[in-house]
Amino acid sequence: MAVESANSNSDDRMVTGGELVVRALEKKGVKYIFTLSGGHIAPIYQHLMDSDIKLVDTRHEQAAVFMADAYARLTGEVGVALVTAGPGFTNALTGIANAKMAGSPVLLISGRIGLRMEERLDLQEIAQREVIDPIVKWSKLVTSPARIPEFIDIAMKTAISSSPGPTFIDLPVDVQGETVPLSSVKFLDSPFPLRAGGDPKSIAEAAKIIEKSERPIVIAGSGAVFSNADKDVLGFVEATGIPIFTLSMGRGIVPEDHPLSFGPAVIIRPGAAGSAITRADCIILLGTRINLYTMYGALFPPNAKIIHVNIDPVEIGRNRDVSVGIMGDVGVVSDQLKRALKGKVKADRFSSWVEELKKEEEFSFDSVKGDITSDKVPIHPQRLMKEIDEFLGKQGIVTADGGDTQTWIGMTRRSFGARRFLESGMFGCLGVGIPFAVAAKLLNPKEKVICATGDGSLGFNFMEINTAMRFKLPIVIVVSNDLGWGMIRHSQSLKFGPGKNIATELGDIDYHKMVEAMGGYAERVTKPEEIKPALKRAFDSGKVSLINVMTDPDIISPGSYALATIAASGY
Repeated sequence: MAVESANSNSDDRMVTGGELVVRALEKKGVKYIFTLSGGHIAPIYQHLMDSDIKLVDTRHEQAAVFMADAYARLTGEVGVALVTAGPGFTNALTGIANAKMAGSPVLLISGRIGLRMEERLDLQEIAQREVIDPIVKWSKLVTSPARIPEFIDIAMKTAISSSPGPTFIDLPVDVQGETVPLSSVKFLDSPFPLRAGGDPKSIAEAAKIIEKSERPIVIAGSGAVFSNADKDVLGFVEATGIPIFTLSMGRGIVPEDHPLSFGPAVIIRPGAAGSAITRADCIILLGTRINLYTMYGALFPPNAKIIHVNIDPVEIGRNRDVSVGIMGDVGVVSDQLKRALKGKVKADRFSSWVEELKKEEEFSFDSVKGDITSDKVPIHPQRLMKEIDEFLGKQGIVTADGGDTQTWIGMTRRSFGARRFLESGMFGCLGVGIPFAVAAKLLNPKEKVICATGDGSLGFNFMEINTAMRFKLPIVIVVSNDLGWGMIRHSQSLKFGPGKNIATELGDIDYHKMVEAMGGYAERVTKPEEIKPALKRAFDSGKVSLINVMTDPDIISPGSYALATIAASGY
């Protein structure tokens, strides 16, 4: 543990809490803070003026946290958001809840009324820590400025270690302004724990199950990405020849053009997932949870052997009993399993099973070829998403937003590397698309970044287009405009009867003209053959752009059908 203290420093001046926040974040290597200004964080802002940390100031606190979340997902580091008290804090809550469900390491620092003003009905007074405690891994109300660097060290270490997630520091404005001798302050830089492997006995048990299996599959999730296990997971599947599927941030951890990679383990998506998941006799879960995506484990065959690898023991066997649970880092455990199976399972052992899945995949994609190539007007949403996928090819980053729209792009977009496709996650939160895209472009300025969003979700953080423009981040927003809340409209029709809808219509709005008025590039697209040329013009413009694509409002996505089926089944 490295400790910097003024006890060994001749500089014994007085420092404020606000300065200590900045110095502590600098020491932790923070490069960006996503924020919206306010009076209750002014003492911190004062010292950020002379800092190398770059402020990305947004139009809504929710978007600031979404950007910090995207930063965390894209880098594997802690994303930091800074908001003001009261409504600034409450506006940030949805973003924190989304990060919690996605397992994303985010530190939220919020200003707060002064300690001396409690219970006096001060401006923007609310019991902040009590509100946020249930949705963060750790929180602290700071009462002494001298402790600020210690608490920031704990918050960041807690956010990124074990199963990642958000943390919170509640920082009263008077504590930010209070001064203390620098000699009383400890700047901690605790190392993160080393990557821990699995118990050797459990590894041996898992290896025996795999050795005896005939139809094994791997499902890799977000934990595989946050542990930077790309090479380890690839090495395991190549050494054993086991086909791999992915979920959540795990998408692309083995590129989808690899002969053993079959894309997302989502049965509504064209591909082999449905056949593989329901027929497998051995399912190896690497850093993923048993949740809605697999019908809480009900999709797994009753007699299938399940090997569950997770850094968080609480997640092992959630919703479904497993044969072997292995607590450990996905990368380390993958390598342990590979070594345990060396000489016992050859790379061609499951080749006939892989060939079966390839045929299933080909048949599945043939069944939706008509939708993908449809020339109908209004445009079929899957045709729109296929045009985006083909335009980008193996390059670019896609952020997904909306109900049906997120379903369509998730079904269609291929992932050729980790951290290339961002969606809200299990919280099902709308409004992530543009903030995620802004963060993605900030971190990858040479990449093409597309936000695929519905017209409903577009409205949540529309003004972050201004943020993208101010920071000269030319993202391209593609709106699947079906004139309303498509997923809810279709869910109502499936439940109440055809055409029976309420509070789902938004109307035909010229979103492209709004972006033009703000100084961006934009156009309206009504025919499928116009999509790729419009995308090219948008990227060639070098501006923040919006393509307003008119899609068929009557087409129901497989996601809507699936949710209706789940609701009817009682899950």
